Amino acid sequence: MLPVPGPPLASLYTTEEGKAELFRTYLRGLFDEWLRCGKKVMPTESNAWASGIGPVPPYSTETTWTVFLVPEGLGTRPRESLKPVDESDPAFDSWLWKVYWDYLWHRKPTIWFDSRGEVFFQYMSPANENPIKPVTIPPFLNAESARSTAWAEAVLWFILVLNSGHAQLLDRCVHCQRYFVRQREMKEGQLYKRNGPSCGTCKGLDSNARTQTARDKAKDRMLDVAAEEWGNWKHSHRTPDRYKAVMHRVNERCRNEIHVTTRKHRIEARWVKRNEREITLRAEQRIEPKGANQNAKS
Repeated sequence: MLPVPGPPLASLYTTEEGKAELFRTYLRGLFDEWLRCGKKVMPTESNAWASGIGPVPPYSTETTWTVFLVPEGLGTRPRESLKPVDESDPAFDSWLWKVYWDYLWHRKPTIWFDSRGEVFFQYMSPANENPIKPVTIPPFLNAESARSTAWAEAVLWFILVLNSGHAQLLDRCVHCQRYFVRQREMKEGQLYKRNGPSCGTCKGLDSNARTQTARDKAKDRMLDVAAEEWGNWKHSHRTPDRYKAVMHRVNERCRNEIHVTTRKHRIEARWVKRNEREITLRAEQRIEPKGANQNAKS
């Protein structure tokens, strides 16, 4: 568990059926998008700006906001020194940074300081506040649910986790899709070498899968060689037994593959007998049908 302090959650302590599950669903949706964006809210070296229109009585009682991204440092540094916002970043087209801005703009935290002069932020529960018209609505919400307490509390706790200092320890297993907490944070620029993060329960599945893939590939090569030699075999004094003849040729041509599949250096004739059905099927597929060349020429 991540040590994240915050206000009480009305969604978890209400008697209304389904409120707690809604909160968890919304919070998962936020973190799923955050992980998809590379554990960030918006593209690197960018800031969120907004412009508002209204209210215009008697036509409108609310301000209509337009939120957009600008290069980091705009307004404080020379324009020629600014890097343009990276539009290829998965966070560029995300709704996440708009939701993040929307909440903090309308529900600003209270700033406090203690006797030692340390300043901290205090967030109030949105349960007792009036619903606010959202700037953007994620795909898993509608206009009504976007004004709900469960959604507002999910966004608040999402913000609290990201600002707790422990957010980068959070990950989701690529196998079971469960969230888990890493023992240590990944280094800057470090990438997963293979499929992605694995929890403690699923650790090792990637290695087992790679091992099985290598064995399947090696066996496939052995079967192809066996099928070729099966079709080339001719009865003679030197090769009276077809199984042994194929066995010898596979041992000669597939030493590495044999070691990968069996951890031995040779196969026996019983391996050919055990795989005879697959070998004969592949051998038949290798034989060109009679008259195929003539049909191709015509």
